[in-house]
Parts: sequence; C-alpha cells; structure tokens
Amino acid sequence: MAEELQPEICIIGGGPGGIALAVAAANQGLPVVLVERDRVGGASLRDGSVPTKALLAAAGLHESLRRGPAFGVTGAPLQVDFAGVQQHVRSAVEGAAANLSRERIEAFGVRVLAAPAHFADRRTIHAGETVIRPRTTVIATGSVPVRPSYPGLDGVETVDLAGVLAAPRKPAHLVILGAGARVLELAQGFNRLGIDTSVIGQGPLLADEDPELVAPLLDRLRAEGIGIRERAGIVAIARRKGGVRITVRDEGEETVVDGSHLLILPERGPDVAALGLEAAGIEHGPTGIIVDRRLRTTNKRVFAIGDAVAGRASANRARHHAAVALAAITGGRGPADPEAGVPFALFTDPGLARVGLSETEARVRHRLVRVLRVPLAENDLARIARAPEGLVKVIATDRGRILGAGITARDAAEMIAFWSLAISAGLDIDAVRHFPAPYPSRAEIAHRVAIAFDGPGRAPVRPGGALAWLRRPG
Repeated sequence: MAEELQPEICIIGGGPGGIALAVAAANQGLPVVLVERDRVGGASLRDGSVPTKALLAAAGLHESLRRGPAFGVTGAPLQVDFAGVQQHVRSAVEGAAANLSRERIEAFGVRVLAAPAHFADRRTIHAGETVIRPRTTVIATGSVPVRPSYPGLDGVETVDLAGVLAAPRKPAHLVILGAGARVLELAQGFNRLGIDTSVIGQGPLLADEDPELVAPLLDRLRAEGIGIRERAGIVAIARRKGGVRITVRDEGEETVVDGSHLLILPERGPDVAALGLEAAGIEHGPTGIIVDRRLRTTNKRVFAIGDAVAGRASANRARHHAAVALAAITGGRGPADPEAGVPFALFTDPGLARVGLSETEARVRHRLVRVLRVPLAENDLARIARAPEGLVKVIATDRGRILGAGITARDAAEMIAFWSLAISAGLDIDAVRHFPAPYPSRAEIAHRVAIAFDGPGRAPVRPGGALAWLRRPG
C-alpha cells in the first residue's frame, strides 16, 4: 500500500534553493518533505560552480607563482600536474557534497525522498510509491542545459566539464562554444594551466552585462593568450584527425578553428517538463514558471523558486528565493523582493560582479541618475598587488539612494558584498561616506565612490518646503 504524507511543506528539488528552504523551515519546527530524483546538491555541486571555482583556484595559484619575478620572487621552473589538478577538483566537490548530504539534511528534521515527483492534481504529488498532500508545495527543480543545433554537431564527439576533468591526458587545445559567464571562467582557468583555449560565441560575450565593465576583462583574457571570437556564426562543425574543426563566419569571412577537444556550455532552461504542471493548474512558459512578487504560482498552494523561475540561473539567487518564499508561506520576517540585492559574480581575474540596477536600467526607471566611477588604478592595494585593471561603478539617484553597483577587479565577488548589503538595507551614499575602511584595502574604494558623489559637476538639489523658507535671504 502506498505511503501517504501530509507535511506542512513539500519541496520538489534538492538543489541549493530547495535545501536552504527545507532546512530553514525545519528549523522553525515545520514538517518538511524534500523530494529529489537524483543526488541532492544540484548541478552547481557536480558540474557547475564548485568544480569551476576549484579549477580557478588551482589556475590562480599557478598564475601567482608565474608572476613571482615581478615581485622579486623566483624559484624552480613551474610545472602543472594535470592529474593533481583533477584530484584537487574532486576533493573540493567531495568536501562541498558532505555539507549537502542526505544524512546532514535529515539531521535537521527534513524527510528526504529519492524519487521523481509529479502533480496528480492541484494539491496531490506522487513521488515514486509515496503520495504527498502538503499544505504548501515549493518547486525548486532548477534548470537543464538546452542542447544547441549547430550544423554538424551530431557528427562529432564533445566533452562536458566532468569529461575534461576526468581526461587521462591534458587537452592540447580546448575549444569552448558559448557566451556566458562560465565560458570565460573555464577559458581562463584551463589557459592558465597550460591548455591552449579558444572561445567562440555566436553573440557578444556577457551580452547582459555593462560593456564598460566587460571591456577590461576581455582585454585581460586576450592578453593572456585566449582566442576570443564574438558574434561568430558557426558554419560547420566536423571531425578531423586528432580532434574537431569548427568553421566560423566572422565579419563576412570564413575561418577555421582546430581543437583537440570541444566543450559546449549552452544556455539553460527550467527543468519542469516532467512535473505535470497542467494537472496542478500552474502556468509556465519557455523561460520558467509564472510567479508573482512573492513567488506564488497561479496555483495559490504552490510556490516556485530559483532556476525554475525566469531569470539568471545561480545558486545565490535560488537561496534568496528560498528566504522570500518561506517568509510568504509562514507570514514571518524575510526579504520581500525576490530579485533586489541578489549579486551576480564572475570569478575570472579580474572578476566582474554587479548588484541592483545597471546604468541603462536606472536611466529608464529614474529621471535623475548619477554615475560614480573609481578606477582600480587609484587604489593603493591594487597597485601593491599589481592588479590595477578595472573599476568600481555605482549608480545612484540625485539624492543619493544607491540603485546599483558594478565592479571589475580582482576579488570583485568579495567587493560586491558591501554594495549588496547597502542596497538590501536601503543605505544611501551618505552612509557609505562615513564607512571607515582599513588601509590599504580594496574596501577603501567604497569610500572613494561616496566622495565622488559630491565631486566636480555635482548639481545642487533645489531645497523645498521648510528648508527653502529657512534659506531665504534676509
């Protein structure tokens, strides 16, 4: 006989958002069931952020040692043990997996079911042999790669990140197809480890980001020897002896790129096809499940979070969504806006990070906007570390409310946290102006940005009301 469960919350999907919500709800004493058809942890753990950042850590260390002579530090000739790098990545993934294991989640009081789930009706969920009738359901199924339709792709062998990291020999020339953030992370990581790397993007790289922030990053990647082709139409992909050949059309001319391995990082789409959303009365489209500002779907008993909802796929966005949804479900305190204050970070060197509105978005939404820029070259620590590339760019209203921030710099992901907090907490430029930062540090740049708000060209705000009366002459 099938088991029947009636928890307070049923969460479908055991990725970062689903786990964060399950643990937080269980900590509040709510009965929670988490259903995951695969291993808990999500794509970020196995073939996304964790292995990518582990690779970048190894590549960054090698680059630091390579640049040692510029600091007066020399040593034995550098070598890359690719098998050792692979082991480092596996170790990092295993360590992260331990923090997201089924046993650890169940220790918080969450019931975990390993089964595919689908809706039987607006309230009932079938998970294998188990029937679940929760008070509230949260869909946190994440996203899946959408295979592109390049001409000739079906006739060649491709690899994914796991395949490259398990290769018995270091690739001679890795060609990466794609235009997103992880493409550039992997390109720089592999290139710094001695693997010739080329990037081919059919559109502009990082098309959704501020070109002013993207330019210093691409300049650095090209200077490091990465072959970058933007807006390149792929004419054909074919096998060749020892690898693959990609024919591209760039500015009307056809050229070829030969590689030993072809890695494709396609766009991702919401993983909702097998959920039976129609039976539950949940509306959805190609970009994801339709939700309101509290992440509630068209079925008022069901919420959706993370990559299942339209927007940029990321683990930190999914975790933020988890807090928004839990606050809506319980009526407790928590963030009210599912997108405000959620930072995006690219972990290249220099990195790129941003939070809040871009300059373009701010000018559409606000009548008066001030754009504040401080180049990294004006920061003493950046000069000391020989990493002066990039800038900090902050968007504010004419009265000083912070609307957004973007950073291109080494450790940009760490630097953006300050501005994420400022936007989430509703701080203004005046609060930042009085922020004491250690010297020398990159954090000092925040203070420099605030000073720039009252710099040359500052248009005075016309006083009104009682203040205007007090300032009348005589």
